[in-house]
Amino acid sequence: MPVSMAKIEAQAPGLLSLVKGARSRLVKQSLDGERAKVALCVDHSGSMRALYARGVVQRLAERALALATQLDDDGAIDVFVFDTGAVHAGELRLTDYAGGVDRLRAGRRLGRTDYAAAMRLVREYFPADGLPVYVLFVTDGAPDSRTAAKEELVTASQRNIFYKFLGVGEGPFDFLRRLDDLRGRAVDNAHFVEPDDVEDLSDDQFFDLLLEEYPQWLADARKAGLIG
Repeated sequence: MPVSMAKIEAQAPGLLSLVKGARSRLVKQSLDGERAKVALCVDHSGSMRALYARGVVQRLAERALALATQLDDDGAIDVFVFDTGAVHAGELRLTDYAGGVDRLRAGRRLGRTDYAAAMRLVREYFPADGLPVYVLFVTDGAPDSRTAAKEELVTASQRNIFYKFLGVGEGPFDFLRRLDDLRGRAVDNAHFVEPDDVEDLSDDQFFDLLLEEYPQWLADARKAGLIG
């Protein structure tokens, strides 16, 4: 069951409007009965410095948490931070979401851009026989190893994992566009979006972007026996 509005109002009143927005878009897409784990993978490369400093990544995380409350009942999202390597940084929860991104990345130096390390951690962290896993993958550019990233996406396509790649900043995003149409996957398990300015999107527009292609993946993954 999703987290109740009463619980959100009691524990995280600042998220209430976001959660209502997320729920309305799920209902619109006939997804209000679906359950999933939601994870956030965030680029921690040097070029992302300004986006952290301006609070852009924190606000994205809050929107992801709002969506998660309506897909799962634990009121938390798992956060994976990637740069030269990757780490499961912990959970962002209703009870401590404020300033949570900076807290979870504290002490970690900005580095390069290793998509594959983060994707491998996601694959290893979540059980293949569990709920569908929706991953919001936030980045401002291409990875150091494109081959490894493609291999990880192909491997994930045989699992219960869907990737929403969100391009922020100035890019370049050519590689992410190619990942969106990557051949050799069991099912199409990824979608890339690059809004001109993610901060300019209304909540409804943002959640609609997050949910784009997800219903089709659910149908394809069920047909392929990857999820229940």
